[in-house]
Amino acid sequence: MKAGDMIQVTITGISHQGHGIGRCDNIVVFVPGAMLGETVEALVVEYKKKMATAQLQRLIVPSPERIDARCPQSSQCGGCELQHCSYAYQLQAKQKIVADAMQRLGRITTPVEPVIGMQTPWRYRNKGIFHADYSDGAVRLGFYEQGSHSFVPAADCQLFSEAMNGLVAHLEDLIQNSGRAYYIHKVMIRESAYNGDMMVVFVTQEAAWRLPELAEQLIAYPGVVSVYHNINSNLKIMLGRQFRLLAGQETIEDTIGDFHFQISPQSFFQINNQQAHVLYQKVLEYAQLTGQEQVADIYCGIGTISLYLAQQAKAVIGIESIGQAVQDAKENAKRNQDERCTFVAAKAEDWLPKWAKQGNQLDVAVIDPPRKGCETPVLDALITSGAKRIVYVSCNPSTLARDAKYLCQYGYEVKAVQPVDLFCQSWHVECVVLMSKKDK
Repeated sequence: MKAGDMIQVTITGISHQGHGIGRCDNIVVFVPGAMLGETVEALVVEYKKKMATAQLQRLIVPSPERIDARCPQSSQCGGCELQHCSYAYQLQAKQKIVADAMQRLGRITTPVEPVIGMQTPWRYRNKGIFHADYSDGAVRLGFYEQGSHSFVPAADCQLFSEAMNGLVAHLEDLIQNSGRAYYIHKVMIRESAYNGDMMVVFVTQEAAWRLPELAEQLIAYPGVVSVYHNINSNLKIMLGRQFRLLAGQETIEDTIGDFHFQISPQSFFQINNQQAHVLYQKVLEYAQLTGQEQVADIYCGIGTISLYLAQQAKAVIGIESIGQAVQDAKENAKRNQDERCTFVAAKAEDWLPKWAKQGNQLDVAVIDPPRKGCETPVLDALITSGAKRIVYVSCNPSTLARDAKYLCQYGYEVKAVQPVDLFCQSWHVECVVLMSKKDK
């Protein structure tokens, strides 16, 4: 087999990226866009080490779960890799992705529960980062194809509200008429599901903001209450560290369940409010709190999970290394009239061991790390903390399985695995895992 060959493949598995997996001449072949059970004709585009990637050319035996994509650009954009699949298939595929990762990478055989989905899995995203394109002389905002810099216009993205899509179109016109179009590289928009307020962040390489009229015009647009400038000299990353308020409010307010949160431009906040509530209720259930427990919420961000836990805990300590997030978390505790949460600006691997050495007892630990998972010192700190239960929230089944395996080697066992669909139409999936300390 070599690049350029046309092959026929029957899809018998699903990769962690939602790609179909089959075999041809005893070689594993990944086919993006192919579904479980399908037989397809595909063009080999890459071959190495007895593995190949092939581009879907023709359906020979299509899946009965294949449907027409709602967005004509879904196959290009890369943000909705599963839009051509029925929603029931998407949920089953994600359950299989999680189960495969737990068994293959973690050697964990605990059954994975069916994925909790949405009743209406569209227009759920409260945040978007749009690249600015000027290639055809007109300003367009949109995305890059996965793994490339080929531009795809946003064009009424089905994951955003109609209001946000309207703002994207308005921004294209404003930037076009600003006279300094090439100055802006990206635009981030946050939208509150609670009251519809929107925050706009312009991203430039240069520190000076040279378009004062643009901010003034934008703040007059219906729903826009906050306009920021972000300075990002490294365009390989989405946002730089420096934010400057240009017009309006410093924050917007949003809700998850009954809790209200203050959100600044750099805050981490789940992009799907409705499913985040489902996720956090499951975290609370797995924590098994009676009102007597001391709980640590590691990677607490702006305190969203901490406030849920505080409903039933004796005390919650939120640990977060980003200072601004800790300030937001403290403000959110006040906003929700909660006195049981304390927030610490520190690295968990530094803070937890010191806290434990002072004689403090940790009953339950909740961890919600970034996609790369936990650093080993964080896991070691959790082990030495003596926590009876660990509730691990993850957006990456692979690193979740890796970290769970490590914790199992040091006295814990996986009791339950519950995926939740926060990222409908994409292959991403969120998980909540309950781990308990083994009886000696």
